[in-house]
Amino acid sequence: MGHIPTDDLLNRRRFLSDSGRLLVMLSSFTTLVCACTGEKKEEKILADLVLEENKLVLDLKDNRFRALNTIGNGLKLEITRNEKPLLVTRVSKTQVAAFSSLCSHAGYEVMAPEHGVLVCASGHGGSFDLEGRVLTGPPRSNLHSYPTQLIDNRVLISLFL
Repeated sequence: MGHIPTDDLLNRRRFLSDSGRLLVMLSSFTTLVCACTGEKKEEKILADLVLEENKLVLDLKDNRFRALNTIGNGLKLEITRNEKPLLVTRVSKTQVAAFSSLCSHAGYEVMAPEHGVLVCASGHGGSFDLEGRVLTGPPRSNLHSYPTQLIDNRVLISLFL
């Protein structure tokens, strides 16, 4: 290959520099569009759930929440797209529990209960009972919990403390 004139090198550098700036601007615009779209989605998710006096209300007659009618079962609720889902479990005939699905060990997501046990998806071996208490390590602390009440066929969860 022969000698490339200096003017051509400068034009190539300017082209690459300008192309890089354009890519950064386009990616920023895409992020902004995605964020706006996400906010609309979050509103929809929240609109599907019932709030009364700053408490999330789950009517156990509603098919979406039927898993909570059986002791040892549970479900995940996506409150917003920006957070891990909320875990809600049926502990006993008179008790439900609600907590974050964010593992207290390494931040991986905790799965819905199987056979009355919640297992961290990390594969590290962490597990929790139906009230979010550590059963096996490596987690050393319980899952972050939210106050709950079971009144008739309704679960009330205080998310806003």
